[in-house]
Amino acid sequence: MRNIKYLKQVFKIRRIFTLVMMLIIGLLSTPHFIHAQESVDGLDYAPNVFYQTYQYEGEGNEFAGFETTLQYFPDENGIYQFSVSSSGTTIVYIYQITSDGIYELAYFPETYDKQDLRQHADAKDEFKSLVLPAELTVGQTFNRGYQNLQSYQVVDILDTFDLLDITYYNVVVIEPVNHPEGATQRFYYAPHIGHIMDEFIFTDEESYPITSSLYTLRGPTYIWPTDFD
Repeated sequence: MRNIKYLKQVFKIRRIFTLVMMLIIGLLSTPHFIHAQESVDGLDYAPNVFYQTYQYEGEGNEFAGFETTLQYFPDENGIYQFSVSSSGTTIVYIYQITSDGIYELAYFPETYDKQDLRQHADAKDEFKSLVLPAELTVGQTFNRGYQNLQSYQVVDILDTFDLLDITYYNVVVIEPVNHPEGATQRFYYAPHIGHIMDEFIFTDEESYPITSSLYTLRGPTYIWPTDFD
């Protein structure tokens, strides 16, 4: 009788040991979520230049939806012009692709005549705002604004990111270093597309997030920003 009890205990111990080993092997063989590389070429994420038209679906605010149109392709100096239209209002932006990154040279509110403003005096003065550095690295901070007063940080480079039934790869996530009080703001960029999403999340649980999500691209330009660096 004692031998039978002893054998039962041995079998029980062996069963437990086997289960533990199976669990360990399973954990070791299970693929983990791996982030993309820690650093990417920022010029591959240039906004509003890879396609002629970008349309964004807005949620949470009537002004969250908008459309951008590439009005003038990059010239020999990498300077290009695009418009942003939302709720009947259009703003024109002048951007430049350089070896140091993408810069905003000027912007013109309430501009509707599609005039080429790339050589406007405001676009040729010493004031400019960095949009994206030439290299983007997780943890990196950089300043935006014509006075360099707005600090931003690259908080992640996502291996994959799903948005409106589309999977994007190597997505760069940027946040302000100092978030607006009571909210978190994030900007998402995908390679060879540019800006794909903004989100403004309130800490108040009763508030809905405000998002602008890319849902339509038209007219690939076949422009490669690295040609201008």
